[in-house]
Amino acid sequence: GESVTVGFEDEVWPNRDVPAYSVRRCPEDGGAAKDEQAFDPQPEEVVEVLLQATETSPSGWSLGRVRTVKNGFYFIGFLSTQRGSQDVIVERSALRPCSGELPLELSGLVRRVIPVGEELHSWIRSQDSTGCLSHVKKCTGLLVAHCMNLDDPDVADAVAESAEGTTATSLKKPASKAKAKAKAKAALGPAPEVLLIGEAGSVDVAERLLVQLHFKHQMEIQRFHEMREKFLERLAEMQEWYSALHKEVFTVDQHLVGKLIGRKGEHINQVRERHGVEIQVHDDAAEGATTITVTGDSPDVVRKAREELEFVTERMPLEPEQVGWILGKGYQNISEIARKTELSYARFDDKGSCLELCGLKSQVEDARMLIRAHTEYLSVYKNMDEEQSAIQQSFEQLDSVAGGFRRPARRKGDASTKVAEAKSPDAAASGAGQGKGQRQSGGGGRGSGRKGSGK
Repeated sequence: GESVTVGFEDEVWPNRDVPAYSVRRCPEDGGAAKDEQAFDPQPEEVVEVLLQATETSPSGWSLGRVRTVKNGFYFIGFLSTQRGSQDVIVERSALRPCSGELPLELSGLVRRVIPVGEELHSWIRSQDSTGCLSHVKKCTGLLVAHCMNLDDPDVADAVAESAEGTTATSLKKPASKAKAKAKAKAALGPAPEVLLIGEAGSVDVAERLLVQLHFKHQMEIQRFHEMREKFLERLAEMQEWYSALHKEVFTVDQHLVGKLIGRKGEHINQVRERHGVEIQVHDDAAEGATTITVTGDSPDVVRKAREELEFVTERMPLEPEQVGWILGKGYQNISEIARKTELSYARFDDKGSCLELCGLKSQVEDARMLIRAHTEYLSVYKNMDEEQSAIQQSFEQLDSVAGGFRRPARRKGDASTKVAEAKSPDAAASGAGQGKGQRQSGGGGRGSGRKGSGK
């Protein structure tokens, strides 16, 4: 009759030929578990008993009859003579209901080998592929679905490393790398293949399921992992490069961001190109400020770029007697300071009695310095006014004492004449700071304006 060659896991026993009528499919796990829950063998009932492996035979299930049951132990007699006529004593866990599977019909079985692409060799050797093959076997009712020609992964790695070493020592030969790969493949033996055995229709379905589903998706997953590795390597390189860069972070009021960026990005792009830095602008609406990050190759270029981007607005409170002196007649003084320091604008707020300066941080600092220096001269001119008033009073007193006598004419260039001709701070500030609202002077050719409500 027909026979079947049976192999054993891990090749514990050599392959052997057995009659086809003695081979059948394993019972389905779900049905067996369901039957075993209510399984209670009784005397004279035919069951399957699990026999332990011996030196000459593997473990397996054999038909037996329950002779008697004592204290949870079952006395089993075999129906065949393969194991001898001696009864065995086993526990309940070594018994199961008789399988309803019929012996194999070899005439209806086909054997098909599915090649595995080189890009899937590492996957087919993994435990993940075992789960996929089990899924295919279960869904299609195959008798066999497993991978052949699997090499030991340690051997494969050793051969690959050897091939790389050979290539490294033979760089002068253009074809040495290809030859090394071919040698490595030859050392590994035949490529992995998937063996399918079952009915013809089941094998066709299993092949489509394996190739069009599992193989296809696994190839996509392999490509993803390869791309991911490349991205991670690139990310590590960028992180290393970025950590070596110099960075400064500062904030700018949101209403000044337009000045920082410039018309159509002109200003910020010029700073980028001029200093070779990267500039990032991050708006934070909740905080009402914009964060600017400047990154460059050296602290010097980062500092210079920041100086051209950091716009600020500062308010300088003024004493009433300082207003006219600092603004000047027709805002001449503050306009001159704004022009020299290239401020975006300089405004005086009547209500707050303060001066508002807007521009780059360095420009505002320069303007504050000039204003302070200009303010220090206010006391000098006040002293000059007081001295002039005292001298004028002295002349008036002399005129009253002299009565009708005519006072000699003053000579040109006389000291008293010079004092009288000196311009007082009140006269210089005449008309400045007298209106209501907010006045503005622009610097650096930006013009001047007026903001607020005047009366």
